[in-house]
Amino acid sequence: MKTIIKLILIYYALQILGSLAVTPFVMIYQYCTIGTFDTEAAQALATGPSLVLGLAFIAFYLWKAGYLGDLRLYLLPLPAKWLVGGLLAGASLVLLEIYLSEWLGDFIPNWAENSLSNLQMNWLGLLALVVLGPVVEEVFYRGVVTRLLLRRYRPWTAILVSGLIFAIIHLNPAQFIPAFTSGMFYAWIYYRMRSLWPGILLHVLNNGFAAFMMRTFPETEDETLMQMMGQTGYVSALVVAVAVFVVFVWLLNRWLPAGVPMARQEEPKEC
Repeated sequence: MKTIIKLILIYYALQILGSLAVTPFVMIYQYCTIGTFDTEAAQALATGPSLVLGLAFIAFYLWKAGYLGDLRLYLLPLPAKWLVGGLLAGASLVLLEIYLSEWLGDFIPNWAENSLSNLQMNWLGLLALVVLGPVVEEVFYRGVVTRLLLRRYRPWTAILVSGLIFAIIHLNPAQFIPAFTSGMFYAWIYYRMRSLWPGILLHVLNNGFAAFMMRTFPETEDETLMQMMGQTGYVSALVVAVAVFVVFVWLLNRWLPAGVPMARQEEPKEC
């Protein structure tokens, strides 16, 4: 686990470095445009560029450290039914996560609410939230972290630990359960398909849907799905989501080849 802990610490450090690098320029820009400093406004304005630069630093580090050397092998095209099945199962899981999050919403604080809102202030923040973030996170957490775990532990242990790590790194109680279940599903898909494409596409769709809803229907931000859909529609959607998830996970288990041990080439000495 030492290698993974080191990677996560580097991940956070590079995100902080991105923020430190961007903040002075944002404050200079703010002073030149309005003639004063507004800390809260500067922080909101810097959120998008800071995330973009931090993600760029992470991608550069992974490349220089040699973690991306054979990544192209995990980006090969997939059979259409594999990809469609994975996307349908993942989309239904997102809906189930929304239900669960709403049921627990009154008891779990959302520490990232302001940050997520700030990211949607401009197109750079949206690009980071919807595209760059999902791509870099999937490469890092599935293509690197999960791959290291699969080399050291039994598949289901590796998948469980991968989901826990993905949930914890968000540092937000409100995102813990959705990140944990999604992280496990993405890790399972990666293990069975040996591909990053399903996780990347699902991650992009998930973040894109959340951003679309918040920007297009801001007046419904405080409404629950039951209030928006009505009790009948709410229950019907829940039943459909459960059915779709169960059916397509079962189909994927039939379609996909049996899981095989992850290749041990270039295996690190510690994990």
